[in-house]
Amino acid sequence: MIPDPTGSFATDLQRRVYEYVERNGTVTRDELARSITVDDGRATSKPARSGAYTESVPPTPDELRTCLEALQTEGHLTETDGELRVALAATTTDLDCEDGRVTIRPARGRDRAGIIETMRTVAADGPYVVADHVATDLERDRALVRANEDRSRVVFTAVLEPAAEDEGDSEADPGANGTSTDGDVVGWLHVDAPERRALRHTAGVTVGVDPDHRRQGIGSELLEYGLEWAVDAGYEKVYQNLPATNATAIEFLEENGWEREGTHEGQYCLDGEYVDEVMLAIWP
Repeated sequence: MIPDPTGSFATDLQRRVYEYVERNGTVTRDELARSITVDDGRATSKPARSGAYTESVPPTPDELRTCLEALQTEGHLTETDGELRVALAATTTDLDCEDGRVTIRPARGRDRAGIIETMRTVAADGPYVVADHVATDLERDRALVRANEDRSRVVFTAVLEPAAEDEGDSEADPGANGTSTDGDVVGWLHVDAPERRALRHTAGVTVGVDPDHRRQGIGSELLEYGLEWAVDAGYEKVYQNLPATNATAIEFLEENGWEREGTHEGQYCLDGEYVDEVMLAIWP
């Protein structure tokens, strides 16, 4: 399962730093230095009728550096290009296709806008109701990875490397028009796992590829990548629900070994018409 380390930290500072990074997605060391405080341990004069209290102060640079070293050594946080984020045990894989080389990897904060835009595009093309809901969730939540006592979520992305003539364009706006500083986001896979003990062997998945980049193996590679990660993370069953009118997505999953488990009649109302929901799953 996606690990929740919140009960295993050696110090209160480690817990506070982890929770701040987990809540905000990606942060810099400077942001942490400005935002994190700890009790200084010294009693302070108190107002009438109140108990004794201690003053909250920022950690010293040495304290923060030691804390971050411990969190990274223990595998709770990782740092890339000066940005700290929750560490995720996952590899990176490359796929050569007609449009160029696509890299599949854990999503980073700079990918967020491109992932949301791709989800919206796929949801409108589908329809893909769950993907549309996930996009709304990501618009409200800065963190692409959630790993705490209430929530477990991870997002992987397929990024098309920029063409050679664009690599030197330093004026590009990261995250605009589906573009991260590493290239164009052309697909995603989102894993959402319930915290209820009876369901912790299962995980819900959404996966999609921009319509302009389909039929090149990106979707199948994303799905295989995500299922391998889910197995390594301890999930035994992966499921996904789709409107019956999204024949393309249903056919794609069935071609990749997923099976229909049932139907919710009239589950959706799309464009004024009631549409059944098809439940699919796989035990990878």
